[in-house]
Amino acid sequence: MSPQEGFDAGALEQRYSLLDRLPEALFHAAATHLHGTLEQRVQGLLQWHDALMAGGLPPLEGLKWPDRPTAELLHQELTSLRLPHFCRGEKALVEALLLDVLEAASTGALRRAEWEALQFAQLQEQERARRKKASPQAPAAQPPPRGTRQGGAQHGATASSSSSGASGQGSGPAGPPAAAAEPKPVEEVLDKKTLADLKAEAARLADQQLQEAIRQRLRTAWEERVRLWAEMEDVFGELAMLLGRGWDLARGLLRSQGWMEVVRLRRLLEQLPQLKELIQVLGRMRTSLDPKVPPVMETIIGPVQRVIEERREVRSPLARSETRGLERSGDVQRMLPVEAALLGHPTLRLLWHARRSERTLLTYRVEGTDLERVQMETEAGEAHQRPRPAETRGPILVCLDTSGSMKGTPELVAKALVLEATRVGFNEKRPCYLYAFSGPGDVAEHELSLTEQGLARLMAFLTQSFSGGTDVTAPLSRAVARLDAEGWGRADLLLVSDGEFEVPAETRDLLTRASARKGLRSHGVLIGSGPGAAMASICSPLHRFTDWQAFLDASIKLPPAHTPPAAPTSRKKRR
Repeated sequence: MSPQEGFDAGALEQRYSLLDRLPEALFHAAATHLHGTLEQRVQGLLQWHDALMAGGLPPLEGLKWPDRPTAELLHQELTSLRLPHFCRGEKALVEALLLDVLEAASTGALRRAEWEALQFAQLQEQERARRKKASPQAPAAQPPPRGTRQGGAQHGATASSSSSGASGQGSGPAGPPAAAAEPKPVEEVLDKKTLADLKAEAARLADQQLQEAIRQRLRTAWEERVRLWAEMEDVFGELAMLLGRGWDLARGLLRSQGWMEVVRLRRLLEQLPQLKELIQVLGRMRTSLDPKVPPVMETIIGPVQRVIEERREVRSPLARSETRGLERSGDVQRMLPVEAALLGHPTLRLLWHARRSERTLLTYRVEGTDLERVQMETEAGEAHQRPRPAETRGPILVCLDTSGSMKGTPELVAKALVLEATRVGFNEKRPCYLYAFSGPGDVAEHELSLTEQGLARLMAFLTQSFSGGTDVTAPLSRAVARLDAEGWGRADLLLVSDGEFEVPAETRDLLTRASARKGLRSHGVLIGSGPGAAMASICSPLHRFTDWQAFLDASIKLPPAHTPPAAPTSRKKRR
């Protein structure tokens, strides 16, 4: 830089402005990475980040980072692991994945030179061994004939004494024969072309080793996670997102006692689409408060004031199209000849001027028809569209009979309904609340949410055994009372039981008043072959499921679930 030139801080800032777009979690790893230039890394990482957030992979054409072989490897591995599917909209997950990719590529780049040197040395040894094996063996040296003596040369002896010793002549006794010295192996020197070929092969093998290291790093870090997420997705569908891709929570969930029961119930639901349809219709329509739900365009027909223009025929003297008689006026063009004769007399001329000024000259009356434009206001009906907030279904209140009479198949159906209500409620952002009841005053309340605590409560409920009597008054009273809470006014009630209970008159009156005041709809699911008169008196509509043989056949085909010990029947009593 010349002394006249100053330091341009703006140019330096502009050079590194691309880093501002990089997520903070990737900043340090991208800045210190050794693979590619800084600009290429940042642009490439942004391409990967945007594509993964959209649930896909960036196209190889135009990808700034990494190089083409590594990019193809990442495409292959991420597609095999189904990671783009699980990364959709998951910012933290995308950043964690890109961090692993950066670290794997960085570690491999640091060790690639070492791997290449090691491969090069091994290839040279293999090439020399191959050549030595392929070349003809040199003839071995023949040993001296038996009986001949070869004197050993003494240290410091002259050439003559050495020569005499070699001829075998001497006065002293012959010493032992000297051992023949083994020749030191000479390392064969490889030519330049061979070395260049071996160098290229070593580089290729080092690149393969680098790609294998990246592959192993990704599979070690993500293969088991993806397997767990896929297993959860098979049960909950899109609700595998509910844990925020929580690694420890997902692993603990799938190892819990209740997971096999959840899997079994989910498969049973596939055999009973009626249960899924029932959960879908629960909850009255309400205006959605979710800003992500697009509005519905509705057509409105209303009165509209319009101004129209009409043309009317109007008689006008200005439209001189026909003569209609005589009149007095001051128009000289239309005056009669008798009036014009007055102008020729000296005295009557003054009379003509007087008549003209008074507009009393006899003239022809000329008029015609003219078209006049008239604007008129009219009222008409016009259809137009306007956005209306989308409507979603309201909350769900489930009153579930957990008495001893529900053991067996009814218990499975009841638990399957609870699982489906939880899944649908979370997916459609509809609150769900469960009242599990048995004997008098024995009511357990559960908020059916797929949070960490909600999942634990759900697992505990699905693995417990049903027992006790049946008292429907307490759960129905609590469910009706919840209608007055904020956000629960448009809830529907689902009563699941085998119908073996009595309904007091006060309970029927309570539901009737709630229906008139809040519009409560009480759906009933009768699990059993009984008449269900008690449920029919308080539930409308009443859904009956009596095809148990098909249900049992379906359950036999499924793997047996873990059968936990019966849970204690004590429940939290509320007064």
